[in-house]
Amino acid sequence: MKIAVAGAGIAGSSAAWQLAAQGHQVTLFEQAPQCGPVGAGILLQPSGQAVLAELGILSPLLKKSAQIRSLHAKHRHGGTLIHLRYDNVPGELHAMGVLRSEIFALLYGKCQSQGVDVREGHTIANYRQDDSQVRVWNTDDECVGDYELLVAADGSRSRLRHASGLTRCVREYPDAALWTVGPYSGPQDCLLQIVGRDGRLIGMLPVGDGKCSFFWGLKKSDEPRTRSAGVEAWKREVAAFYPDAEEPVAHIQSLEEVTYATYRNASMRRVRDGRVVFIGDAAHATSPHLGQGLNLALEDAFCLAQQLAAHPDLSVSLPTYEQNRAPINRFYSTLTGTLTPFFQTSSRLLQFGRDLALPLMPNLPYIGRQMVYTMAGLKTGWLGVRRPPPTQ
Repeated sequence: MKIAVAGAGIAGSSAAWQLAAQGHQVTLFEQAPQCGPVGAGILLQPSGQAVLAELGILSPLLKKSAQIRSLHAKHRHGGTLIHLRYDNVPGELHAMGVLRSEIFALLYGKCQSQGVDVREGHTIANYRQDDSQVRVWNTDDECVGDYELLVAADGSRSRLRHASGLTRCVREYPDAALWTVGPYSGPQDCLLQIVGRDGRLIGMLPVGDGKCSFFWGLKKSDEPRTRSAGVEAWKREVAAFYPDAEEPVAHIQSLEEVTYATYRNASMRRVRDGRVVFIGDAAHATSPHLGQGLNLALEDAFCLAQQLAAHPDLSVSLPTYEQNRAPINRFYSTLTGTLTPFFQTSSRLLQFGRDLALPLMPNLPYIGRQMVYTMAGLKTGWLGVRRPPPTQ
């Protein structure tokens, strides 16, 4: 088939090269002037690892990442909020802390080697279709081509999701974050998060080579004040909040070096519309607090490619893709949307409930295991769990 993929992020680039490898003629449209990664480090969970292992491309990341054995969230002034260990369930599971740039380079390199036609500086904003083709339009209302299939992977702010009329809801959160990568001499096998009573949440995710991806949570309303105060004031604020966090930000010379990200939760009534299918954040955007966005995107792209290989007829492959992915994506989208308000809250009431329940839950035999399976990306719904992938 002649296939258009909108968006060269993790979902789009992953789908593009797999479909090209099957012999399809694939064009990958990217709105940025130049394709590249956005963000700092990310958690590659066992679910995402299983996809890359199945595709035969996990090995290059093993030496460029850190093995994460646990998540430890602590209160700023002491005391554990939650401590989840992957070895609390069978299978010798672990996550991988990896730079987003490493994963992007791996997937984008596969696009190039498979002959994907990459068109940078092209924002796909709309589509019109009939029984035989889908016509793709840019932001200037110009037609950029006719295709047999359009894969919408244009991120959490998806223009194509809006154009489809299939959006169920989009919820904008007041929370945001500053991200950077810096030196880190702390524990290299633990994602450490520090929670403050003012709603502040910071995180340090080891990504290998003695570095970590540093996360500084703030409210959207605080971002102008932070920038106007300048980088040195921000670094002093970080050090005052948690002294060990001074190390990964000490090298920053300007806040222009730091990535700013906002959060939203978006869902669709369905993720297919004739010859158009939605994957990744375009289909189910969530906040990063459960660390599942990358992994769900990889699974979406893999499942879509599998279904298209098995069923060339789109009237079969796209509904089957949706049926296979819907329970998992719905579970993680709903759970993340429910829990996100508790992560960076300044509400004493929400903090009381959070601080009362979270320290106890991992110690409950059944609940504790389910929390680890959720963290690992292995839940198939509220009750189901997939078999853990083989140890790498």
